[in-house]
Amino acid sequence: MNNELDPYAEDITEITLSSDFDDDSNIQQESINLEYVQDQKFKGIKRNFVIFNEVQLYYSMKSFRKKENVRHRLNLSYVNQKPERVQMVSWRWLSTAFAGLVWSMLLVYVGYFTQLKADYIVVVGVLLGAFSAISMMIFYYRTQDKLVFSSFVGGVPLFEVGNMKAGNQAFEAFMQTLDAHIEKGQNSNTMHQRLSGELIDLRRIRDEGMIDNETYENARSRIFQHEAYQQK
Repeated sequence: MNNELDPYAEDITEITLSSDFDDDSNIQQESINLEYVQDQKFKGIKRNFVIFNEVQLYYSMKSFRKKENVRHRLNLSYVNQKPERVQMVSWRWLSTAFAGLVWSMLLVYVGYFTQLKADYIVVVGVLLGAFSAISMMIFYYRTQDKLVFSSFVGGVPLFEVGNMKAGNQAFEAFMQTLDAHIEKGQNSNTMHQRLSGELIDLRRIRDEGMIDNETYENARSRIFQHEAYQQK
């Protein structure tokens, strides 16, 4: 590579592409390998996954809390096999629920079993108990445990999977199948081809509005700095 040239001045044309990496924005669905749905009704999140043509993924997510609907297609060949686990625990609501429960039990005890017997104390205790139950529901609603899959080199978050409890056979089967198709896609390409393909995929989803231009530019810089690109 000519060091006098700015490697970031041009886009994907800076990388020599084969015919295998023509723009696939209108790719046709030839065969479906797997369909999987995660419907977390209480959390208001529904995710749909369709793996097709061995390495393509249709992904959609509806989130009541964030008022967002996400829908896009990705090539699994350019996805990192190792997702990042994101856990968000709403400790504030958990502590609120616990404190409300303690005070509720205390007031009910005082209202029934002490010399301060009074109906209004019991009523307050019951109301606090109800508030504690609502706080626990909010705690569950706001607490998240998910796996975020990113692009292999650029590190752009592409899709997420709710992390289910061990023993959920449908979830475990989906994760194994997803991992196998990612690995298959990666093994079918050289590292340089994967860099080229990832950049094309990221450019496409940027144009579709899934990611902003700043995210794309940062990912592109990391791809151009990769050893396999530098040695080309």
